[in-house]
Order: sequence, then structure tokens, then C-alpha cells
Amino acid sequence: MAFTTGIITNTGTVSSATNLAINIGNDNLSFSSNVVYHIYVWNSTVSKALVYASSLNINANTSQLLNFNIAGNFAYEVQFLVTGTVPTDTVITVFGTDSSGNVIPYQKVLQQDLTQIAQLNP
Repeated sequence: MAFTTGIITNTGTVSSATNLAINIGNDNLSFSSNVVYHIYVWNSTVSKALVYASSLNINANTSQLLNFNIAGNFAYEVQFLVTGTVPTDTVITVFGTDSSGNVIPYQKVLQQDLTQIAQLNP
């Protein structure tokens, strides 16, 4: 199953995200899952660029906490492809954080906020 956060605007008079925190937890007690992620940024209103892409194996009942620099970008999007015996047991959350590590409330994407898509963009 592939999912996206959708495009998240990263501008504001109060605070813009300098970092992106991705939390991936596999709540299954027996089976691992594989997560492929793509992180895209817009450094202007029209220029989408893939800046990070990787694949992770998440063992049963474990998690991965990831952080990426997205400072200075107008917007960002994260896409995921989760595979495995029970992919629905893999829970993903995404947070934009400021330079001090504080979560920016309007840049919080919980599992239920992710949108299912047909496939990851190249």
C-alpha cells in the first residue's frame, strides 16, 4: 500500500520547519515490514525535487525514528510504500519541526491523515 502526506506548505510568519521527523512503528508481534519512503521538496512554487529516498526493514514490534533537513524549502511531501505479511500493522507519522526540535502543530500528519495512492512517484 502506498501513501502520501500530500503537499505540506512550509511557510509562515511564526515558524517554518527546518527538519522533518518520520516515525515508523511495526506493531505486529511476529512479522517484519518493509517501508520505502520518498521525500520531495519545493524550493519554489513549481519545482518539485526528490531529495531523500530509501528502503527500511522494520522488524516485528520495533520502530525507526528518522530526521531530515528540509530548511529553506517552500513545501514538502512524503510518500511511503509499505509491504510485508501484515502491512496494516505498520504505523507512520510525520512531523515538521523547528530548529529547536519543537513540533509545528499545523505540520503534523498522523496515520489516519495519510492518503492512499496507486504508487510512489519516481
